[in-house]
Amino acid sequence: MEQFYSYCPATFVLLVVTTGMSLIAFASPGLWRFLALEPYRMFTEKEFHGVVTSGFVHSGFWHLAINMFVLYMFGCDLEAILDSPQFVIVYLVGLVIGSLYPLLKYRNHPEYIAIGASGAVSGVVFAYCLFFPFRTLYLLAAIPMPAILFALLYVGYSIYAMKRVNDNIGHEAHLAGAVGGLLATIIIEPESLSAFATQFQGLFS
Repeated sequence: MEQFYSYCPATFVLLVVTTGMSLIAFASPGLWRFLALEPYRMFTEKEFHGVVTSGFVHSGFWHLAINMFVLYMFGCDLEAILDSPQFVIVYLVGLVIGSLYPLLKYRNHPEYIAIGASGAVSGVVFAYCLFFPFRTLYLLAAIPMPAILFALLYVGYSIYAMKRVNDNIGHEAHLAGAVGGLLATIIIEPESLSAFATQFQGLFS
């Protein structure tokens, strides 16, 4: 645990804080609702904290576990490249951009509620792919695939879920957060784009 913290402190803190807040919110429906992204209420009551706080609570154990596992998988290596403050910026940009899209889209839908770190985690995943697009990952600890394929499958499921699943998970945030994370990384580290292009060109040389 100490070694994990010393190598990637920001990732560690985000994991601990998000897990802790989610577990507390599981036991407190009122707190869960207060922290959630609820566009209609946010516009009518002028309370916009949910743009950020919704990223620290989840709909259930598996929603939390999957997001935290993906953050663990991708966060440390990305933090090692960007450094901790810049990594946090990428994470928060993904979270905020991921929240803004459904906030605006569903502002006239009183029934819409969404939660989860999906936007932030998607931002981290796609930022990671700028530096390590073809690094081999193991889905479910058994199925090897390049990081960029994992990212595309992640987005593909999000698009499917946006159209078919009603589970209070912010699937729209996956897409918007991915774009936010990419843009933030390119702005912070412009060489990341040329590094990605070089690795991609290497496939055909």
